[in-house]
Amino acid sequence: MKIAITIGASATPQAVDKIRKANALADLLELRLDLLPDCRLEEMVRAAIRPVIATYRSARQGGAGSDNYQVRQRFLQEGLAAGAQMVDVEFDLPPRFREDFFRNPGADRTIVSAHLPEGTPSWTALKKLLLEMAATGTSIIKIVSLARAVEDNLRVLRLIPEARQKGLEIIAFCMGPLGRISRVASPLLGGYLTFAALEEGEESAPGQIPAREMRKILNLLFSPSLYGRGAGGG
Repeated sequence: MKIAITIGASATPQAVDKIRKANALADLLELRLDLLPDCRLEEMVRAAIRPVIATYRSARQGGAGSDNYQVRQRFLQEGLAAGAQMVDVEFDLPPRFREDFFRNPGADRTIVSAHLPEGTPSWTALKKLLLEMAATGTSIIKIVSLARAVEDNLRVLRLIPEARQKGLEIIAFCMGPLGRISRVASPLLGGYLTFAALEEGEESAPGQIPAREMRKILNLLFSPSLYGRGAGGG
């Protein structure tokens, strides 16, 4: 069960300080390039002792980025060149920009992501999106939507066994207060990873749980002492 912590800061020293704190709490670190203006990528990657995901999240998908496609592609390429082990490429990036990462020697490090900040589509629409994203050739898919009702979590979590049956890794959960339960349930159901905040007040998306609390919850729910026993009463 892997937890990724998102890093954003206004200057390199603050980013490095957050990375050093996150090293002790996370399994992976996500450098949000749209939240790291003028920061020195090489210095940040050197400070990380966990694998790094380079991500540029556009405003359309809930981030702060407003750059054009060419600039977004360049930022991600710079992230890989700086030593990031993985890169997150938005599915709505035009194919000619997105597919450049699959021609890269590190193509197996590419996550193709779709964020739906307006709500959660029907199961039919989610399954169609999964198939379209799988057709890109990626081995890791990320589909995240906003939960407007508790039952929205069930539709998104249902993507996990659907993807794994096709031999794909998937990150799938819901954002927002009503989506918190899926952030916890996703790794328990086989999701590739879940995201948590470095600490309270450092959330990069609505509904994120602080990393210490997330680790405690996952350890409690997945404790070996809770499994392998005979069935007991209520």
